[in-house]
Amino acid sequence: MRGAARGAATAVALGLLATGCGATGSSSAGGSDTITIGISDDPGNVSPLTSLSKVTSLMTRFSYDTLINIGPDGKIVSGVAEKWTSDTLSATFTLRRDVTCADGKPLTASAVAAQYNYIADPKNTSPLYGLAVAPGTVATADDAGNTLTLRTPEATPFLLRGTTQLPLVCPSGLAAPDSLTHATDGTGPYRLTEVATGDHFTYVKRPDYVWGPDGARSTELPERLVFKVVANESTKANLLLGKQLDIASVTGADRIRLTAAGLKTQIQRDPLGMLLMNEAPEHVTTDPAVRWALIAALDLKQLGAVASGGKGAAPIRVATTMLPPCQADAVSANTPPHDVARAADALRGAGWKKSGGYWTKDGKQLSIVLPHPTTGGTQLLSAIELAIEQWKSFGVKVTRKPLTNGTTGEVLASGQWDISWTPLTLTQPDQLIPFFSGPAGPDGLNFGSIDNPEYKRLAGLAMGKPDVAGCDEWTAAEAELVKRVDVVTFVDSLSPYFATRGTTFVIDGAGIDPMSMRLNRK
Repeated sequence: MRGAARGAATAVALGLLATGCGATGSSSAGGSDTITIGISDDPGNVSPLTSLSKVTSLMTRFSYDTLINIGPDGKIVSGVAEKWTSDTLSATFTLRRDVTCADGKPLTASAVAAQYNYIADPKNTSPLYGLAVAPGTVATADDAGNTLTLRTPEATPFLLRGTTQLPLVCPSGLAAPDSLTHATDGTGPYRLTEVATGDHFTYVKRPDYVWGPDGARSTELPERLVFKVVANESTKANLLLGKQLDIASVTGADRIRLTAAGLKTQIQRDPLGMLLMNEAPEHVTTDPAVRWALIAALDLKQLGAVASGGKGAAPIRVATTMLPPCQADAVSANTPPHDVARAADALRGAGWKKSGGYWTKDGKQLSIVLPHPTTGGTQLLSAIELAIEQWKSFGVKVTRKPLTNGTTGEVLASGQWDISWTPLTLTQPDQLIPFFSGPAGPDGLNFGSIDNPEYKRLAGLAMGKPDVAGCDEWTAAEAELVKRVDVVTFVDSLSPYFATRGTTFVIDGAGIDPMSMRLNRK
């Protein structure tokens, strides 16, 4: 399977990794100047070049900078770059001269240009191609002036904002990408110093770090961070109460006792309930009437309540939750209503007949293959079970295909599925385009072989307008995806991150803000 499909398919599981199930061993905090963060899964790969899983993305921010940053108010602030200018076709950045890699070598404009050009070359099949780097991007550098210029062949509305999505890798890491699987090579405030597979990852602070967002320094950050693998939520809660963990996300029933104990929280919102459709010709879901009927047969509100434990929120955008650039509701009015009778009428209109409790057409039973996650916690698994029961009750045969972090990409790219419970988590509406148009896997990210002419037309119009000026078109484009049932999004998780007393941090649009970490054990 090609790298672009594999990496992006990992990205689509982002919304599933904040919770977990199973058992784990004990944990211990790392000392008086160490913050220990509970994570639900070993990411297996911490390279920002090849893995976009939620856990990897959480950890990546502590070791890798971006050219610029989005502040908590949604405004753009400095990063590795101290000045910039941009339009929809180009952006020029002046880099700070004091930025160094973890080995002490300076980060040059030409080194950053090399990474952009590497990702922009389709031959390298980077999962960041089309997500963090627009297709056709050409980067040039002037090391004397320490300037970097990005140019795109077509209008790219979020060209400037999109640079906040690319973690900058230092030259030695870019030259040997495999070396980053269990190591870091960036300019961020921490560097990875210890990996105990399946147990913990230790990061040590860089005291010389002075080029953070808006000039932030590492002075007040804790000396060490330990990311501790703790899959079971009850175990996480116990370790938080015993002060063996300092920060962890707990979304299930155990959150009640953590709140009662006075632990403070920060909330992160992520897509949780999202169904992707496979519209390739050989699948029953190629028929829009069948797609509509299959969704109308589900009680999405009930499924969302079960998946989130009654603590979720109704989505208003496809895949974008925290600080979306466009904030109008593209989802609510366009999602098929729960109506089993109308669902049955839709199938009859498409030539299906009910026989022996199941729908059939041309001698074939209406059946779907449903890939679904196995690492999202008991609530999510219960919601998936409920969806299957509702489909079976309606007369649909469902074949389950359990997914793991390691198999999600292979399954989606194979095309051997009909409806997949796989949430996308993105930050900008233009990032949806490769998932809902263009080549299918393994050559592209359009795993469902979607061909929605009106979506492509509206997205094309939006692409010609800078930043939020195209929000009306982006909203209408997403609405078309939902109307045609190319994708169904029905619940977002509101994941509380609990912190022990003396530990403070902030959740921003990308997760835990590394520069917000503070520890006061007095």
